[in-house]
Amino acid sequence: MAPAEDDTVRLKPPGPGSARRGLIGGLALLGLLGGGVWYGAGGPGEDARPAPAATPAPPQPMVRVMAEAELLALLPEQPSLYRLRENPQVFVLLFPDLARQGEALNRAAALIEKAGLPRDRLLDATELAAAIARSGDTPATWYLGHDYRSADLARFFALAERDRVALNEAELWLRDQFALASAAAGPGPFAMVSAAAPGPQMDMPMRMAVLRHEIGHGHYFTLPGFAGHVQAVWRNGFTEAERGAFRGFLGREGYDAGNDELMANEAMAYLLFTPDPRLFGPAQVGLAPATLDRLRELLRVGLTLP
Repeated sequence: MAPAEDDTVRLKPPGPGSARRGLIGGLALLGLLGGGVWYGAGGPGEDARPAPAATPAPPQPMVRVMAEAELLALLPEQPSLYRLRENPQVFVLLFPDLARQGEALNRAAALIEKAGLPRDRLLDATELAAAIARSGDTPATWYLGHDYRSADLARFFALAERDRVALNEAELWLRDQFALASAAAGPGPFAMVSAAAPGPQMDMPMRMAVLRHEIGHGHYFTLPGFAGHVQAVWRNGFTEAERGAFRGFLGREGYDAGNDELMANEAMAYLLFTPDPRLFGPAQVGLAPATLDRLRELLRVGLTLP
């Protein structure tokens, strides 16, 4: 905040003699006034101090707001937090590389949605490394992007505190960004999604598809009626064989295929928000192109996007 204007009145300084006379007279007058203030306040036994000034409200947290098109082109040199203009309840974490994204979010992925891992505690570093190795991935490629409800990340940090789990430096940074997003979002639910900059494992078109995919999950987590529509189409529009094909595809990708809501959410994001055939298409899921087109249309009808 800019400082207030200086409204002090500046007078020409008096000569030395007048200054001394003014000082003596001023002290005498101050003694008289001081006595009047003291006794007028009820005598020396009472506290006449003024009430303390009200503490100003702390400034509201600021997270830079950017449109989806801007975020798709943005490649920050340091991990950074942004807020999606089209849906301000979606917060986007952008990382300069997949390795730093994994350091911040892989343990949350293990807790929240990776298959075959505990849902009631955090893995330690050795357990996490073993889980990633079993999958055939590296810490950088375990997920190309992440997406989580605010409630799930809150539980992640609560479990870390309950069990006195030491978070790594990247997870501590994530906790700070989560607190910042919580304060900015207000009382309602919000989502945190992420993507990394292109590198050896992911070129720019693939990175853009990953970020679109994750933002689609952000809409699912936060827009009224979005999740209900997706779940209804999953239950009533997909056949059991089609649901089975998606469970098989997503299970091979490491998702918990026993979590039916997760399956519907991922099916939606792959069908509507993942335009890169290297990530999703008829060959990966084992369904005909016409079948995928029909399922896309079922999801689009009645779905309002920002």
